[in-house]
Amino acid sequence: MTDVAPLLERANLLLAQGRPKDAERQLADALRLDPENDYALGLLTRCKFDLKQYKEGIEIIQRAIQLMPEEGYYFYLMAFGYYQLDNNTLALQHLQRAVELSPWSAEFFGLWGLVLLEEKQFEQALQRANEGLAVDPENITCLNVRSTALNKLKRVDDAIETMQDALEKDPENPYTHMTFGWNLLEKGRHKEAAKHFREALRLHPNLEGAREGLKQALKSKIPPYKWLLQYSFWINNKGKKARWIIPLGIYFGIQVITRLSEQGGGSIAMIGLVIMALYLLFVITSWVINPLANFFLLFHKDGKYALSSREKTNAIALITALVAGLAVVTIGLFLPGHPEPVVFAGLVIMSLGLPLGHMRFPIRLKGNLLVQWYSMALVLLGFVTITFMLSGVPAAVTLLYAYGICFVLYTWVSVFGK
Repeated sequence: MTDVAPLLERANLLLAQGRPKDAERQLADALRLDPENDYALGLLTRCKFDLKQYKEGIEIIQRAIQLMPEEGYYFYLMAFGYYQLDNNTLALQHLQRAVELSPWSAEFFGLWGLVLLEEKQFEQALQRANEGLAVDPENITCLNVRSTALNKLKRVDDAIETMQDALEKDPENPYTHMTFGWNLLEKGRHKEAAKHFREALRLHPNLEGAREGLKQALKSKIPPYKWLLQYSFWINNKGKKARWIIPLGIYFGIQVITRLSEQGGGSIAMIGLVIMALYLLFVITSWVINPLANFFLLFHKDGKYALSSREKTNAIALITALVAGLAVVTIGLFLPGHPEPVVFAGLVIMSLGLPLGHMRFPIRLKGNLLVQWYSMALVLLGFVTITFMLSGVPAAVTLLYAYGICFVLYTWVSVFGK
């Protein structure tokens, strides 16, 4: 049989150099010569993962497991693929098998901890990280998991100490700087967080998590955004169900308070109005603050490079709708007789800033989520409503009511339709 070792060595080297496509070609040649080489299949899986082709990678590593069912590393690769596909249940199953077969690999415990962090099981994540560090005290993944878990468990001093320890061991690790940045950001220390995100991007310019973190840190200079970001961290730490249970609970709680205040009269009614006003302010702010903050980042020396083209488009679309709508409302108020159709047309234009500020650009007609389809339909209905209002078409009032109902529904679709 022809020796495939040179091909595998070249593939390994190309993978280390960040050239998965070239490595794939070497491995294709190796597998033509030796179709049942499980090591080649493992390397090919890594190529697919580097290319973000996770489903294909999982199919390949399944073949390797059939050939070598006692190799823990292959179960680790399988778990990594499922983790990237957000299938944490299967990821945990394969990680457990990987650790059973190879209990001396700290990296397996590190990935296990990452999955548990995503599942909001912070105590268990800390335990897995500590188990990994018992195997290898310098494993960066386990140190990062340990720091994040400690941070989530409100053990801030221990978390910072762990991060500093990780940076001492590997000061040039972009993932450690990124993790440290997110931990600091969650504690409201956005200036320190920005420094670590910048360092992570210096070391790894295409690190998406660091770029996103830098955006959040820069936008946190705007107080309302900082408060909403802290709320977002808080609600996400409560688990997936809390993301829709808490907003619904707040909404119905406000409704109960409003009804009770109406029955109480006097000062109680005033308290109810204040609470309702604060709730509406919170809701409106949560709708527009992200694209609005992105608009300000367009003029920031770092922020404009951190924003994606979609975020820039969303920000400009929101501001355009708000300014144009406000201008039309102002014109309507200054015209003789204050024509209501003009004023309402302006209000509709302003309201279009909400879907325009969150839609995916460029527009596609395939592969959209429910919220994207609803956003596009709402924008179309809005433009038709504006046209009818300004043209004096008799059906304009009916269409305005329909648009209002659809707009209110959108505020819920945007929360639960993603």
